[in-house]
Amino acid sequence: MSVSRIWLAGVLLFLGGLFALEAADVLDAGDTVGDIWPATVIAAGALQLVFGRPRHWLGPVFLMAAGGLGLALTTGALSSIGPLLWSTIFIALALAVIMRSFTSSGPALAVDEVNSFVLFGGREMASHSKRFQGGSVSCVFGGTELDLRDAELAPDAALEVFTAFGGTEISVPYGWRVEMQGMPLFGGFENATAKDVDLPIDAPVLAIDGIALFGAIEVKH
Repeated sequence: MSVSRIWLAGVLLFLGGLFALEAADVLDAGDTVGDIWPATVIAAGALQLVFGRPRHWLGPVFLMAAGGLGLALTTGALSSIGPLLWSTIFIALALAVIMRSFTSSGPALAVDEVNSFVLFGGREMASHSKRFQGGSVSCVFGGTELDLRDAELAPDAALEVFTAFGGTEISVPYGWRVEMQGMPLFGGFENATAKDVDLPIDAPVLAIDGIALFGAIEVKH
């Protein structure tokens, strides 16, 4: 079962339990959901962290942090968000400087796997690999453009995409079959290649597992 299906099943069971408790006059389901709905965001990040690839932890951790902040706000645990807001901004800027030192700055990659993280900015990349395996693309308050039109896929190629308050655009060549799944949380997925219905059975397949939090993930030719 995919991570998104586990998360959706958990949310539905959680809501079912709340309304059952309301029917028993234990609590008010509406008020409870309004207070603790960010816990579902934390759960989404935790599931992605547990079942995802070990190296691709930045997106899930950010998701859990955002859910934790939302939970603190909705439950009234924070009396003032001013100091926390400035602290978050400075920490985020520090992370941006650190991650920029460890990520590739060149637009063209010959490697078989990408690993990109963008914070408060944008990046354009193009892979020319003849055996592209996938990797991880994450962007927070920014955007990423990944051009794979000159690449060739390896078997079982998989790409994990995390977008929060931004957008990720992936360009693929004609002849690829793109299989998208994931969790659009106040965001959206668009697979503009879905109209290619006449592909052969043995066409190269790129599996994309994405999370879009107040953002968008688009795949096109």
